[in-house]
Amino acid sequence: MMELAQPHLNRATVHNKNTGKLENAEYRVSKTAWLDDDMTEDKGRIVRRINRRMEDATELSHDYAELDQVNNYGMAGQYEPHYDMATREEKAFLDHEGGNRVATLLFYMGKTDAGGATVFIDGGVRLPPTQNAAVFWYNLLPNGDPDLLTRHAGCPVLAGTKWVMNKWFHVNDQIFTRPCDLQQFKREKEAKLYNGQYTT
Repeated sequence: MMELAQPHLNRATVHNKNTGKLENAEYRVSKTAWLDDDMTEDKGRIVRRINRRMEDATELSHDYAELDQVNNYGMAGQYEPHYDMATREEKAFLDHEGGNRVATLLFYMGKTDAGGATVFIDGGVRLPPTQNAAVFWYNLLPNGDPDLLTRHAGCPVLAGTKWVMNKWFHVNDQIFTRPCDLQQFKREKEAKLYNGQYTT
């Protein structure tokens, strides 16, 4: 996936929280490539196989998922604290045909010599970039409200380079794997178990 991404790397963009449009921002320093399963035959076959594995691992439908995003963070590359989903104050993703981003799957594809950890600010979780590891989390509570414990940041790379790939699944078409629940705080007890207590 890193080899497929390299010819397509460009400066990373973010969604403007008011307009929903993509733009460059100083708080995200990296290069990004989007990999489509409609690429040339051999490349597309690789991407489709990876996407099927992601579906199997998460049990989430890929129908409304975004393209695979490969990110390369060089020296001092970082991403300041942010949410992957849209909150009520943000327009981004709320108008997406698949609805809001329900879950994130993040792969660490290369070894980083120093720095580059993923830190969940309010959850007290720090994940060092470990080659061939992955992390998965839900961005939304079962009733569809944003899970505010998922605010996270990519710490600056201090030595070497950091390669990650993420997949964002959207809420539509997940009715059988993650049905809506009217109990807004059903996951509150589960979240508290990890708040400030999860270590790696």
